[in-house]
Amino acid sequence: MCRFALLAATALSAACEFGEVTVPTSDPMVIVQAIMRPDIARQWLIVEQTLTGLAVIDRESIVVPGTPLPLPVSGATVTVTNRTDPNDPCGTTVFTEDPGVPDIPMGAGVYWSPDGCPMMRAGDTLELRVVTPGGAVVTGTSEVPGATAFVMRVASTAVEVPGPVLTLNRDVDSLKANAAVIAGRALQLEVRRPTVSGSSVPGFWFVVDSTAMTVPGNLPDIISAFLQDTSGIPDEFPPVFAAGRYYDVTVALGDARYFDFVRSGNIPPSGRGFVNNLQGGMGVFGSLVAATNEVRVVGNLDDGREGLYRVTGALFGVPVDATLELYVETADADSTELSAFVSGAWLNGSIDESADGVFRADTLSLVIEQRVSAAGDSVSAYLLVGPTSPSTATTLTAYDAELRVVDSLTVERVPPLPQP
Repeated sequence: MCRFALLAATALSAACEFGEVTVPTSDPMVIVQAIMRPDIARQWLIVEQTLTGLAVIDRESIVVPGTPLPLPVSGATVTVTNRTDPNDPCGTTVFTEDPGVPDIPMGAGVYWSPDGCPMMRAGDTLELRVVTPGGAVVTGTSEVPGATAFVMRVASTAVEVPGPVLTLNRDVDSLKANAAVIAGRALQLEVRRPTVSGSSVPGFWFVVDSTAMTVPGNLPDIISAFLQDTSGIPDEFPPVFAAGRYYDVTVALGDARYFDFVRSGNIPPSGRGFVNNLQGGMGVFGSLVAATNEVRVVGNLDDGREGLYRVTGALFGVPVDATLELYVETADADSTELSAFVSGAWLNGSIDESADGVFRADTLSLVIEQRVSAAGDSVSAYLLVGPTSPSTATTLTAYDAELRVVDSLTVERVPPLPQP
C-alpha cells in the first residue's frame, strides 16, 4: 500500500507506480433541444448526440459556434403533433433540415418547421417524436403556455407589452412584470442591450416560480462580474441597468418542461441534477411565449458632470445639432465610465441612440454610432474628445473609425434636467 504524506510529496514518484487504465467508451445518447414558440412563425429544434470518445469532432459542423456541443444528428425523422386539436390543419408537422428559404442557413442537426405549423393555442398539448437513422426514438410532450396580456410597470406607469417606451430611474424605481395567465408555469425576464446595427447584446436573465416579478433598478449584475473575472470577488459589480442606455426587456411565460430545463443542471456543490422530461433521450421539449418592450434608463444627477449638453457644428460639411443626456457610471483611479442618450440632427439624418464613453477628469471621450440607412446594415462611428465646462462652450475633436481627425464640434452645457 502507498502512504501519501503532505510533507513527502517528493517521494511519491519513488514510492508508487501508476498503471494505465483504459476508460470504456459509452453508448451514445440522443439529445434534443426544442422550444416551441407560438409567437413566431417558424419553429426549429436541434438533434444531437453525446460524445462517446470514438468520434473526431469537426468544429466546423457544430451548430452553435463557441460551445462544446455533442455531435449533430442528420437525417432524423422529426415530427410534432397537436394532440389537443384533431382538426389541426397542419396535421402532423414534419421538421426538415432544409429550411427552404435562402436567407436561413442550413446546419447539420438543425430542423425547421413550415411556416405557421404546428398550430399552437394556449393549453394545447404538443407531442414530439424523433427517430434517428440509428433507430433511436425520442418522445416528449409540452403544454403550450399563453396569457391574455403581459404587463410591465414602473412607478405609476404601466404598459401592455409590447407598448410605449418605459422610463426607469435606476436609482429609485423598480421594474415590475406580470402575466395574465391562461396556461403556463413560470415567468422569465431577459434584459438585452440593442446595438445600432440592429442586433442586441445579452445582459441578464432570470426565472421565477410565479407569474409576476419585481426587479430593482439598481440590481447588480453579479453573474456577469464573475464570468469576466474568476480570480476572486470583484470590488464592484456592474449594474444590470445603466443610466443613459436603452434596453430591450423581454417577459416570457414558459411551460413546466421549459421551467424544469432552465432551473436544473448538474451542480456538484448541491448535488442537484438535470431534470429530464424526454423519453428515449435527453434534453428539453418545451414551449414559450414572449413579448418585448423598450426601456429607457435614467438616474439621479449625483455628479457635477452629468446632465444635458448640446453639440453643434458640422461633419464633412453636414450640419449637426444634437443633445447629449449624459450619466456617469463606474469609476476607477483614472477614469469614469459614462453613457448618454444622443438625439437630434447628426451626419446621416436624425439620431436617437445611446452612446458610451469615459470622463478623465473633465475631458470627455464619447463614441457616437449611427446606422447608415443608405448602406444597409453599415454603421458610422465617430469619437468625440475634448474638455467640458459647466459655464462656457468648449471644442470637441471628432475622429473617424481610423482615428483620423475629421472635424471639430462645439459642446456646451444646457439647463439641468429636472430631477425625477
